[in-house]
Amino acid sequence: MRAVLRRLLLLLILAFVFFQAGLAAYSDPDYDSVIYKGDFFVLLEPAGPLEPEVYDENAAIRLLLEEASYVFSAMIYGFEFVYIPMDVARAVSEEFTLTPVHSIKWGDPALTVVGGRYKEGRYDAELRYAVSEAQIPWIRSWETNILPAVSAVGMGDLNKGKEGKIQAIENTVKEAVRNYLRPRIYDKPRRISGRARLAAVPYITMDSGKFIAKARITLQIEEVLEYNAF
Repeated sequence: MRAVLRRLLLLLILAFVFFQAGLAAYSDPDYDSVIYKGDFFVLLEPAGPLEPEVYDENAAIRLLLEEASYVFSAMIYGFEFVYIPMDVARAVSEEFTLTPVHSIKWGDPALTVVGGRYKEGRYDAELRYAVSEAQIPWIRSWETNILPAVSAVGMGDLNKGKEGKIQAIENTVKEAVRNYLRPRIYDKPRRISGRARLAAVPYITMDSGKFIAKARITLQIEEVLEYNAF
């Protein structure tokens, strides 16, 4: 009887050891506790000429959260894009549409503001997003040597505030597509479609009434349609 009990105990121990080994095999320490973070800013108008230091901090934080949600969503899920190059000879105007694949939901507790400082009409803060386990496969699908990563610069209207910064980011993606395909396609295509992802938080500055975004974009070109295909 004791021999049987010892055998059962040994089997239970072995089963536990193999179970733990299986968990270790399926865990990926490179993706444990992934936190995206970046510095963001928003321009605020003072309340009046006699109150230059009066501002709405809640409004500033909301704008920062909206912008960071857009950026971090683009780093996790990416965009779908369709690009129609301009062709003067065919009277075709340039078109570029960029659609987020998914978006971080408003109020997601994983998105937080760290610190925050106001100076001369500008509010700066660091924002962080704790990536969930369910989002890890999206990141893995982008982080591969097969997909090219292209650096590009885009501009947006400074007077449009947050929307102007998003415009600058979208133009950065468009320029990345153009920069990547220009030396690879000799005849101008009719239509290009695929997916794109922000590989990091864009670096945004201001100059001459423009937001200037510098970013590294990961591309997945899915279809290139030539004019002779129609």
